[in-house]
Amino acid sequence: MQPKYINKINMLCFSFAGGNKYSFQKIAKNIDNFIVLDYPGRGMRMKENIIIDIDLLIEDLLPKIKKEIIVTEDYIIYGHSMGALIGYLICQKIEELGLKKPQKLVVSGKKSPSIGREVKIAHLPDEEFWEEVIKLGGIPVELQNHPELIEFYIPILKADFTAIENYQYVKKVKLTIPIDVFYGSEEATEEEMQDWKDETTAEVTLTKMEGNHFFIYRHIDFFRNLFKKSFKNYNECKDLILKDSI
Repeated sequence: MQPKYINKINMLCFSFAGGNKYSFQKIAKNIDNFIVLDYPGRGMRMKENIIIDIDLLIEDLLPKIKKEIIVTEDYIIYGHSMGALIGYLICQKIEELGLKKPQKLVVSGKKSPSIGREVKIAHLPDEEFWEEVIKLGGIPVELQNHPELIEFYIPILKADFTAIENYQYVKKVKLTIPIDVFYGSEEATEEEMQDWKDETTAEVTLTKMEGNHFFIYRHIDFFRNLFKKSFKNYNECKDLILKDSI
């Protein structure tokens, strides 16, 4: 039996380290076709074993991506931080396999895949590791010293940071997919983000926004409007990016 075809554009999303399908809940409000794919060991896949290798994680996610793109007219891939790396690697696999390509790849909070993490923290003792995670932002102050939260999230976060920090960049054929890159003014400079332009033969747009690594939560309305417009008109979407960049 053939899957039912849906005549609409979906946004297939990947969360940051420690995230799950609810990580973009505020941004995705009232966007029905905003689909976050959970990694093993969290969210709807809580009972599954956590994967600490990026390549194995891509293998795990690819069949789920294939199912989504078969039943949709068109789609966009979006990821923040770790999710940006995963989105990029998924796009590589899609092009290698000759699958239907996304309309574009949208990444935020991530330097080019060719640039490894300068400071590695996955090996640190739990207390020091948690302190480094807090410095990145994204964890509400009222929860930063919550024992149950710390106990629950540290194994997941350490697994994700291990996967990120052990990732070895391999130069492959460039993508042919446009890439929209967003980054926080406190986390990187424009010069540090330029290498994204070496990852595709298509257009790359770099947009700096006020904030730290989790600047997306300071610009919820912007990203919600951006993603809504992405489903309708790509040129209108580009105008919105140029208007709100700093």
